[in-house]
Amino acid sequence: MNKIMYLEFERCIGCRACQAACRECGDHDAKERNYVEYVDFTESRQTYPMLCMQCKDPACARVCPANAIQITDEGVVLSAMEEKCIGCRNCTFGCPFGIPKFDFEENKMYKCDMCYDRSKHDIAPMCASVCPSDAIRFIDFDEMQQLRRRRSQMNLVEGKKPQEGNKWEYVPEFFGVYTD
Repeated sequence: MNKIMYLEFERCIGCRACQAACRECGDHDAKERNYVEYVDFTESRQTYPMLCMQCKDPACARVCPANAIQITDEGVVLSAMEEKCIGCRNCTFGCPFGIPKFDFEENKMYKCDMCYDRSKHDIAPMCASVCPSDAIRFIDFDEMQQLRRRRSQMNLVEGKKPQEGNKWEYVPEFFGVYTD
């Protein structure tokens, strides 16, 4: 996998095309595995896409007593394997982003896996392939570095500086995330 996911939260227009596309992905059982959240519903209608951040050391996998959540060689954190998942829901409580969801009817966990059946062949995940505002992109590492440099320069011009000590430190380098 030579491409990476790149998010720019402030570009989200709340159309939810990413959610509709996620439901259509081959092995998702018509369930959306990404979400569109409101920044602060009481203050504005600004939304942002929320999908699995593919953490370097994923809490969901660490807290799974059945070792049902696997991590690929490329670093993609997959949904729990049905044959191993015991339904304890530790993963749903352990994730700092609240991404894993539990289906009580089927007694299994599901989460964004970057449409691994597509992304392992450098084909964009469904959400990235339909996002009209480019809030979610599947791009080359060099392009991500260029976008990050441009963002850093703009933040310096605007007087913004990155905050330290928050949940974003868990996000791996191959997953470019930006928010203001």
